[in-house]
Amino acid sequence: MLLQIYFYGHPILRKKCKSVEKITDEIRKLASDMIETMDKSNGIGLAAPQVGKELRLFVLRNYIPDAEGKLTLSEPHVFINPKLFSPSAEMVEEEEGCLSVPGIKCFVTRPVRITIEATDLEGNLFREELEGYNARVRMHENDHINGTLFIDRIDEKTRREIEPALRALKKNLKSSSII
Repeated sequence: MLLQIYFYGHPILRKKCKSVEKITDEIRKLASDMIETMDKSNGIGLAAPQVGKELRLFVLRNYIPDAEGKLTLSEPHVFINPKLFSPSAEMVEEEEGCLSVPGIKCFVTRPVRITIEATDLEGNLFREELEGYNARVRMHENDHINGTLFIDRIDEKTRREIEPALRALKKNLKSSSII
């Protein structure tokens, strides 16, 4: 089932989310619906607060380069109660966008590598060490469950430049919309 995506300006996007205490059928259904919503929205990741749920949960797909360098998408992955650690000292600036901040893309500096530990839908704890864009997607989605948006990580000059577009989003878009 497609879920509502909440846009910039909605207060849930600024909340630090609560841990998922138990993996229930309701959590499994939420994850499934989030994957469907992410895919129909042409997103690479989606966090629970973006669909109005104050939970430490996000879904995503990895980018996988093939032999010719073309990128394909992996099967979806679910991250419950994720923890990020061991960010690399090496940083890289890349462009980011967000389903909750439509039409705005900005360059954000993040660590090149990160380690993430989370629980899957079967209750198994897993750990991944990632670099590049797949690490960036995890950091971006993890920011969401901590009430942070990618636009909070840009420099002041860029923020001033996009401020009219952000004001327009708040004014022209309802606090949430159905895809």
